[in-house]
Amino acid sequence: MSGLGVGGAELHTLGLRAGVQADDVRTTLVAHGTRRAQAMERRPGAGGAIQLNIRGMSSLRGWWRVWRLLRSERPDLVVAVNQSPLIVAIVARLLGATAARIACIYHTTILRPGDERTQGVFRWAVGRSDALVYVSERQASYWRARGLLSRRDVVIQNGVDLVAFRPDRAARAEMRAGLGIADGDFVIGVVASLWAEKNHLHVVEAVAALQASGVAARAVFVGDGPMRTAIEQRARALGIEARVAMIGDVEDVQPYIAAFDVGVLASVAVETFSLAALECLACGVPMVMSDIGGAAEIVEDGVNGRLLPPGDLPTLVAALSEMAVPAYRARLAAAARGSVERYSVERMLSAYRALFASLGR
Repeated sequence: MSGLGVGGAELHTLGLRAGVQADDVRTTLVAHGTRRAQAMERRPGAGGAIQLNIRGMSSLRGWWRVWRLLRSERPDLVVAVNQSPLIVAIVARLLGATAARIACIYHTTILRPGDERTQGVFRWAVGRSDALVYVSERQASYWRARGLLSRRDVVIQNGVDLVAFRPDRAARAEMRAGLGIADGDFVIGVVASLWAEKNHLHVVEAVAALQASGVAARAVFVGDGPMRTAIEQRARALGIEARVAMIGDVEDVQPYIAAFDVGVLASVAVETFSLAALECLACGVPMVMSDIGGAAEIVEDGVNGRLLPPGDLPTLVAALSEMAVPAYRARLAAAARGSVERYSVERMLSAYRALFASLGR
């Protein structure tokens, strides 16, 4: 994987590794880059991670580190998470560093601006991989139509721990009291790293609009990242800084989700099959999501949440205004948990076990 920062792909990778380790399979977790978050280091699946601290694929020293690691570990299977790790793994195999089978788990649908520059090389690497895993049916359709073809591809949708993430009234009351949330406050929660494509700024704008319309709206942002200062500045400029809580990275997001009235992901790129959305719904919290990637596989519009055009602020404000009505919100919340029970982490792990076993034959 690219790094050990906090993000959906990284959390998915740690959960997958922990599940495989439970089967007494020897694994080595390798992070190519320099990103490393303290909140990730103590999570199951993170133990013994090797950080190569490579700064870009042009680093000759980095390539030597990868070569030496593959030669010493002698893996049967390399699982590359997203673009750069797959490119590195395929080139290393072509240079004789390993004879392992190589599978890629791909978590992206709409690319970030600038990511197109490496997409041609990624397409070349995918064509030489032994398996490509999409995490959403819609993502698979999107990329297959654009000629992203491996020797074999499968769809394994992400899974949620339905035991760890569940409705919890006690945690809700405790967290809301701790955050100073009044009984009549409407809490909009976002669990996402503070990257531009996550579009937290639109959520801030929506809170300001709701406040102006008489709704006692608050935002709780769980996560950290390079957009933090810009988000704080926008909230200050709109005069709502007291209504926006910046929590940062945490090891356990469940108590914060319990405090939400609605979860929001207003993403405009990258988002494919959000773990945060699954976790919110499993906790009985309805979702408002941009309709990108596999969002429509998670949220049924008007049933367990709302699906919106990405980047459309007026529609986001309108949807949250609807959600601020307790009776409407309660109807969607009642359907939330049942809607994700088909996406259990056990189902996901079973599918990966079957794939990995078939690649080992």
